[in-house]
Amino acid sequence: MYEKWIWLPDWASDLSLWEDDLMEVSSDAEHTFVSYENMISHLSNLYELEGMDSATHVVGWGLGALALLKNSDKRPKEQNWLLLSPFTNFCSEENNWNQQNLMFIATQTKSSVDPFLNAFMELFDEEFGDWVDEWRGAAKKMSPNALGDGLAYLAQNQIDSEIPFDGSGETKVLYGRMDQAIKPAMTSSLKDFLPYAQFKERPKAGHWPPMLLF
Repeated sequence: MYEKWIWLPDWASDLSLWEDDLMEVSSDAEHTFVSYENMISHLSNLYELEGMDSATHVVGWGLGALALLKNSDKRPKEQNWLLLSPFTNFCSEENNWNQQNLMFIATQTKSSVDPFLNAFMELFDEEFGDWVDEWRGAAKKMSPNALGDGLAYLAQNQIDSEIPFDGSGETKVLYGRMDQAIKPAMTSSLKDFLPYAQFKERPKAGHWPPMLLF
């Protein structure tokens, strides 16, 4: 069967940084890596993105996973979902940000990106590893408004009820035990709302997609 994969990024992230590695998950498939800014402009209806309706597989990472879950009513019945480091509530007690602080940062980020990028990098210094420069370089090229809008979306949206699905497509969830950005407990809390999903913890993985997938 011909496969068509769509990849949705996390906040301030460019999945094409790992394009060669990520495509190995299905090397013969067609892969489309949605840009961060393009995703942000379609958060209220991700299925307006080109190719989403016809994709056989959609991968959502972090913010991308949350947005995908919030658009679940538009999911085709045969479409497979792979959620990387998803969560119910980014501002939960397990995380380092509350809603009020994150909304303030979202507003400030639109005029000055560097302070929050620096704080984010310092907080997850061990997690970033060898990819820190690449991640920051990609984030610096993004629209400050899009970065702020992404943070506001994280602050204002959460999953608090079961997400029904009566289709045949699979739903898989991968998360890292070493993830400092999305703590494992933040992902585990989704089990009550996705009873049909397969959850798998990667003991040696953190937040980065290549580690979660392979």
